[in-house]
Amino acid sequence: MRKLIYLFSFLLIPFLLNSCGMGSSREISLIPVENGNDYQYIDKEGKIVINPQFAVATAFREGLALVKSSGEKGKWGFINEEGDYIIPANFKEATVFSEELAWVVSENGAPTAIDTKGEIKFTLQDAEQVKIFKEGLAAFSNQGGQNGNEAAADSIGSSNSPTKSGWGFVDTEGKVVISPQFSATGNFSDGLCAVKNEEGKWGYIDKEGKLVIPHQFDNAGIFVDGVAVVDFDGKSGAIDEEGKYLINPQFENMVMDGDMYLIELNDKWGWADSEGKILINPQFDQANLFLENDLAPVLLGDDVGFVDKEGKIKINPQFSGALPFVDGWAMVKSGDKYGIIDEEGKYLVNPMFDGVSDDVITYIVKGESNYESVETDFFNIAPIVSRINLASPEGLTLNSTVGDVVSKLKVSEDKFYAYSTNHTLLNNVRITSDASLNFSVWAVSHVEVPDGWYTKSVFNAAAPVLGFVYTINLSGRGYDKAEQVLAEIEKTIKGLQKDEIESAEQGYIVYKNATQQIYLQTSGNQVILSIFIANQEETGD
Repeated sequence: MRKLIYLFSFLLIPFLLNSCGMGSSREISLIPVENGNDYQYIDKEGKIVINPQFAVATAFREGLALVKSSGEKGKWGFINEEGDYIIPANFKEATVFSEELAWVVSENGAPTAIDTKGEIKFTLQDAEQVKIFKEGLAAFSNQGGQNGNEAAADSIGSSNSPTKSGWGFVDTEGKVVISPQFSATGNFSDGLCAVKNEEGKWGYIDKEGKLVIPHQFDNAGIFVDGVAVVDFDGKSGAIDEEGKYLINPQFENMVMDGDMYLIELNDKWGWADSEGKILINPQFDQANLFLENDLAPVLLGDDVGFVDKEGKIKINPQFSGALPFVDGWAMVKSGDKYGIIDEEGKYLVNPMFDGVSDDVITYIVKGESNYESVETDFFNIAPIVSRINLASPEGLTLNSTVGDVVSKLKVSEDKFYAYSTNHTLLNNVRITSDASLNFSVWAVSHVEVPDGWYTKSVFNAAAPVLGFVYTINLSGRGYDKAEQVLAEIEKTIKGLQKDEIESAEQGYIVYKNATQQIYLQTSGNQVILSIFIANQEETGD
């Protein structure tokens, strides 16, 4: 399957096949709609139940809705149907609830599973990304290799902890039950899950991680009642749980729609039965799902109307967009406003809203959510802190000479510049995948000696070191973490007193004692740490 219809604004929006599983109709108690810049919740008669106040709002699931608070620094939390926060909006990222669990990510935190009371169940410290739970299992990816597998074993608490890159699965207690090994996964359904290999082909595994249907498909959907839609060689068909074709790949697109299939053939859309026999001839430029209702929205000319299961027009084309019916009502778009109609095409709520939540559209059309996965925000500062030694930088001291530096760092004298006191000796030394360092030594490394009528600069191994400078360069997940890194390094300073007055005046942190002074500051995504002999000014180029 290459693309599916998301019929609301007459745009073809790509969907991954392996996330499509159209089954029964949906249940929506309250509808999040846009009013100006904020979302509010209304009932199907248009009554405002929860006032406008959210930057993002989702459908209610398991009695809770995931929302994002308004404002430039809005955070994610969960509300009940009265609009009260049951779980405060404190999170940088969050998923919707599924099987009474949701994933949340705090500032600089790893994905954490919480229950509907907001209580923490466990944290996957090493996970890069996680998906919601389905049938008791949640897919997660990790970096693997040398990037913290021992920490992963401790945090996940399983002898079966991740040891390689890829996607695997954890259970509801955080135990790794299928180790990371796949390049991509879907979600479990009917005891099976679509997984992708390194060659880009999809197959299916069971809950023990055993490959039960070999990798062979270009895309693979979830199983619903023992049937899954797959894509092979540019065409869509349907297979059973043994991987046998029930419908040979023959359609350009194919979507489960109850006991039928919405199909695309020759760039037109219609419907087929469970054996692939055409029920409604492909004739529509766009179409959406019946979802076990009697009517489905289709595009006829420039407008959207609704047809029955014989393909007959039941609600005349008059809308600029429409979604499938849910419990006797359907959201429609007229001009640039959104309203609600009944199954006779009469308005229950006149078009008056500026928008409808994308999550609700996804839920109605796919039975899924736009918020089913989160990425970690955890940036491991510990390796940086342990790498930086302010007491003895790179094994040197403020009593060292430049000759000591050459010997200790095994660098050439050519690294020292005759007409500068700032000498960068280590450049872009990797600490982690998101952090590297530069190391500079401050010293007057050369002296002038007679050379006939002139003088020349000669390296002076006995020249004293005046100071050292670490520059930590942050990237990737370390982006915007400079202040946190600085704060952790500051905790390691011993035997020096913070100069509160100078720190306030200069705009950087100053520590002093009788023999040395340390300056700490940030500049964008850099952390700069300078160690100097007491009362020594930073001079030179």
